[in-house]
Amino acid sequence: MAVIGRIRKHSVILLVVVAGALLAFIIGDISKRPRNDGYSDFIKVDNNRVSYRTFDDKFTHYQELLKQQNNGQSLTREEEYQLREQVYNEMVDSITLFMQMNALGITVTADELRDLVAGERPNMYARRFFSDANGNYSSQLAQGFLDNMAQYDTTIVKAYLDLERFIERDALQNKYFNLLLKGSYLPKSFSAMKLDEESMSADVQLVQVPYSHPSVADDKVTVTDKEIKQWYENNKYRFKQPEEFRSLEYVIFPIEPSSEDLARIEEDVRTQFEEFKESEHPQAFVSRMVDSRYDSTYFKQGDLRPVIDTNLFNAPVGSYLEPVIDEDYWVFAKLLNRKMRPDSINVSVIVVYNYGTQNAQRKEALSKRIADSAFNEVKAGMDFYAVAERRSDAPLAQQPDSGRIWIADGSADQILFDTLYTCAPGSVVKREFPAGTYIFRINAVTGFMPKIQVAVGRRQIEASTETIDNIESAANNFANGTSDYEQFDKKATDERLNKRSYDRATANTYNIPGIDASASREMVRWAYDKKTKVGDVSKVFSFDGMFAVAVLKDIYPEGYAAFSMVKDYAETMAKRDKKAEMLTQSLQAEMKSSSMGQIASKYESELDTLNVRMADRNIGHYGAEAAVIGELFGKGKVNETNLYKGEMGMYLVRATKFNYPASMQVNEHQVEQLAEIQERETARTQNNIQQTLAASLRKMYKVTDHRSLMY
Repeated sequence: MAVIGRIRKHSVILLVVVAGALLAFIIGDISKRPRNDGYSDFIKVDNNRVSYRTFDDKFTHYQELLKQQNNGQSLTREEEYQLREQVYNEMVDSITLFMQMNALGITVTADELRDLVAGERPNMYARRFFSDANGNYSSQLAQGFLDNMAQYDTTIVKAYLDLERFIERDALQNKYFNLLLKGSYLPKSFSAMKLDEESMSADVQLVQVPYSHPSVADDKVTVTDKEIKQWYENNKYRFKQPEEFRSLEYVIFPIEPSSEDLARIEEDVRTQFEEFKESEHPQAFVSRMVDSRYDSTYFKQGDLRPVIDTNLFNAPVGSYLEPVIDEDYWVFAKLLNRKMRPDSINVSVIVVYNYGTQNAQRKEALSKRIADSAFNEVKAGMDFYAVAERRSDAPLAQQPDSGRIWIADGSADQILFDTLYTCAPGSVVKREFPAGTYIFRINAVTGFMPKIQVAVGRRQIEASTETIDNIESAANNFANGTSDYEQFDKKATDERLNKRSYDRATANTYNIPGIDASASREMVRWAYDKKTKVGDVSKVFSFDGMFAVAVLKDIYPEGYAAFSMVKDYAETMAKRDKKAEMLTQSLQAEMKSSSMGQIASKYESELDTLNVRMADRNIGHYGAEAAVIGELFGKGKVNETNLYKGEMGMYLVRATKFNYPASMQVNEHQVEQLAEIQERETARTQNNIQQTLAASLRKMYKVTDHRSLMY
């Protein structure tokens, strides 16, 4: 019984704690279990299919785990979408990883798996699952469970098997990673080259003429469409995109109350407040209001809204808070009571149900006798946990702390709290409830403090139905009067609407600025509908708190970004190249007759003296100029002035000295440096493998994603 209770407790904790990690590996050999239920090609990786039902079952499973972890609180729509994204990524990456392991023949034997669970170096999650009363891993507990698994409850066994599948796949992944990581190595000769690069430096004189110089100001430089397009074609490799993007523009019509609405709401609230003051039952009065409900909780100072807390916490009982605006509500309140109360109590409990449990039915009279016996035994001084083990229908686990539960003031157990908080620590009390008899031992009570009970009336400040209809009408008029992008753009400008844009929406985008997740999905699905063409204007989208109208501005197919998508950037860079040409001509002419100092003075720059290392990316404070550094060391000429084109400007550079390694002989100090370089570069390579592995495997297999059709 002790082992079962312990494992049951940790199985629940484990499933919540490792939900994110478990997700990647608990999926199983999907490629071996094709299913035809639901949308069979919901996700397809090479020839392996994941149906919609399989995906949704897994999503629902982890949604419930997260809900348990958040004390029953449901996920928001945005959190749900993020979870679906995580499930998708982990499913796809698990399949691609499995395919690689299967092709390479990487396996985990039964002996290896047992060793990972009950051996000298168990997996970290096995450590949590099989821990003793002090939270320490117990090899004896793990071995006993594995040897006698058939004797345990099926729920516990299922939790363990889920864990075992995760541990197996974790081991497979580690083997695969190690195979790749051990294949990365930096030879000594390469380390020596790296050391040479880090040792090589040059003392230089330098003059920079930035592309912002007045002689090449933007208004003095023009580029043709042909030149811009040519720059794009020459640099197309920079703009490769892995999936299709769509560009949207949209206008929002926020639903806000009119001035007439505001005046009417205030008048109604003040009328209600006068009735509230006359009411003999303020609790019932606020509960009848549409936007409020009476809360009988006793609040400590700081727990209530500041406007209520500040005005009423130290006021006499019976005091009123007159109507005041608090964010989106009008509020008024009455102080009903003040008491000294604790925040929480700690109890242990024995439960005797009236008719026993499902597996042990009995008559109510027998249940009463069992409850009385349990109560009398505890009152007589018998060990509470021993009595619970024999008498309780919900037996405690064996370690003492497991039977202790905290009941908070203001929680769902408020009625129970109110019957127990006045009891002294150490006392034992019996309470009758419809389900049966509960026997409590009060273990601890937190310190008493002043708390107040308040009746609060609220009225939301919102637009009237008439106002909402008017706003919707305006949105419909806008949508009906536009049929292409030009009309959309002109009308938005004419009506002074706040036009927004989203340039890189994918089929699975869930967050468009200014619009919540579910609404964003509706807009994106419209944009990706096969019937939607470039320039089409949407219907009016109706969202919480707003209406919106969108236009599909452009489609950027998978592959290289379309010229229209990067035209502005291409124009900037083409103009930069034109500036470089103009500066090159003028500076080359100056170099024939002027010194570097004279040129620096003419171009309002400075003659700088720097030491530049070959391994550097930056030149002093001028920024990243790796190409200039490469050309400088490539030429390797002393006292020769050269002109280089950089990212930030043009550079006149004269090397006065190159500092090379003294010899190719490696001394003792350099041996240590070589070892450091080998270790650093190998670690960098290995880290890059780990960071890019999932993306690399996805490139090896064709992935088809139909999630956008369902969500």
